[in-house]
Amino acid sequence: MGSQTHVAEAVNTGQIKGICLYVPSLGKASEFVEEMNRNAPGEWTARPLPGEMMDCYLETKNIYEEARGNANTFVGVVDPATFAIVHEAIADSGGSFHYVKYEERNRVTFSAQM
Repeated sequence: MGSQTHVAEAVNTGQIKGICLYVPSLGKASEFVEEMNRNAPGEWTARPLPGEMMDCYLETKNIYEEARGNANTFVGVVDPATFAIVHEAIADSGGSFHYVKYEERNRVTFSAQM
């Protein structure tokens, strides 16, 4: 019985292939990948967002559209101002959100539908 549980966990581990958007001022890529693996084990790639609004919009849109064909999970850790841009870029790409959570004054986490 114990080995069956272990096999099920191994299968679940390989199911997530995710992208995590983040703002560099909130932490390092390795920290976000570690956090995601702790909460939802799988294959995670952290992608930083640039500071300029237009660059952030275009980068988010490109990453989201690329992720649609290559990933099954799309999450992010950003500040509220950046989230407004990220939200617009994902919505303009036809996407929507599973959840948005304002954790602190300067930290928003989200999960977008793939």
